[in-house]
Amino acid sequence: MFPFMRSIIRILTLSVALALLVGGGWLALSITRTIQLQREVARLEVEIEKQKELRLVMAERLGKTRRLARIHIQSQFLTNDPEKKPLTASDISKLDPSSISTSVNFIELNEQGREIGKRTYTIPGATLFVDAWTVRFPQDNVVGGDLLRGHSLVLLRRMYSDSMNPKDGFPIDTPGGIPDGYAAGDAQKFEQAIWKHFWSLATQPDSAVREHVRVAQGEAVYKPVSTGQTYELQVENAGGITLTPVIDGEMAKAP
Repeated sequence: MFPFMRSIIRILTLSVALALLVGGGWLALSITRTIQLQREVARLEVEIEKQKELRLVMAERLGKTRRLARIHIQSQFLTNDPEKKPLTASDISKLDPSSISTSVNFIELNEQGREIGKRTYTIPGATLFVDAWTVRFPQDNVVGGDLLRGHSLVLLRRMYSDSMNPKDGFPIDTPGGIPDGYAAGDAQKFEQAIWKHFWSLATQPDSAVREHVRVAQGEAVYKPVSTGQTYELQVENAGGITLTPVIDGEMAKAP
């Protein structure tokens, strides 16, 4: 009887030991797997945060704008009026636009918003146009902050109205030159080359591909204007030029 009991006890003891061994191994494996999963979750969280930051940087760089100029409408008067008596918006609405002249202050700004050049134009008509050459680069260059291709380039060319032929517009910058305020050095040389070959880049795909140019074209923005109004001319990093009203010294914001 006793040998039999001893065998039973040994079997039970071995069974318990085996169970503990298996259970301990399973527990250790489970703990190891849990730690691995926690590390993987932490890694994914870090990766997600990096992707969020990257998207924010991308959105900021793609959506960023630079100020080119501020345009102030000084006065409007009848073209044949030697006294240049100011007209009101109500007067203008009743007149033939071709009989009106508009005096415009065009103030060029650098990226810090400081004045770097000022011109005054008297333009026939009451709808103001600003004409420019624009060159846009691939979004990868903009997002990457490329020193030469990280933002659209703009060469302001002329200002005119709907009462005159665009070719008779008043020059702002000289085609083939460099606008006031542009940095010297490599950037200036790069832009000089861009403006020198602008129409090749605009019309010959091979030339555009070689210079990593996405779009090269002439474009104009225009709006009807009246005395006292102020507009800000801007360029988007990945886009073209815009003309936005300034209200009480602040840019008008979309609702």
